[in-house]
Amino acid sequence: MRPPPPPRRPYRMGARAEAAERTLDRIHEAATALFRTRPFAEVTLQAVAEGAGVTLQTVLRRCGSKERLFQEASSRFAAQVERSRKVAATDDVAGAVGTLVASYEAMGDLAWNGLVQEDHQPLIRARYVEARAMHRRWVEATFGSVLAGLRRAERERRVLLLFGTTDFYLWKLYRRDLGLGRRATTARLVDHVEAVLATFRSAN
Repeated sequence: MRPPPPPRRPYRMGARAEAAERTLDRIHEAATALFRTRPFAEVTLQAVAEGAGVTLQTVLRRCGSKERLFQEASSRFAAQVERSRKVAATDDVAGAVGTLVASYEAMGDLAWNGLVQEDHQPLIRARYVEARAMHRRWVEATFGSVLAGLRRAERERRVLLLFGTTDFYLWKLYRRDLGLGRRATTARLVDHVEAVLATFRSAN
């Protein structure tokens, strides 16, 4: 007598879980697309559902509320941004700044849309507190060679200078406000960073 075939339930459960994960991904992507261009107050769960190709009930069941959806979608997006910016600590300033500018090009509109709402949306303010902490980590990892072995006050001074010269606001100034192209914007940010690094070298 042949043994009975193995149960298939675990496979079905795995496939169901994968489908559920894909659905949640679509919901998060649709929400991010809407939060990129619309004020928080104007984004509706119905619009998210339509963008994701699911029902409103599915969005409510998976995310509960717009506030929770924003937190989940923005956390997911922030993790993607942080991964995209990872560079080894190196003396290749142009390479590091190029990586950062590529990130700004991808998320610039979303970042600015959030920044103009930060003062009156606590959820958005909390996200930007985390975003600034992420940028600080990038500065400390990327320029670790000029920060090592310093007294705390001097290290903090250098971190803040490098933070300011690589911050999103400076990218926006050149790229959006002054209308420079991506290559020129990258070159100007490299100029800023090189100037700051030169002051560090002259102080040593």
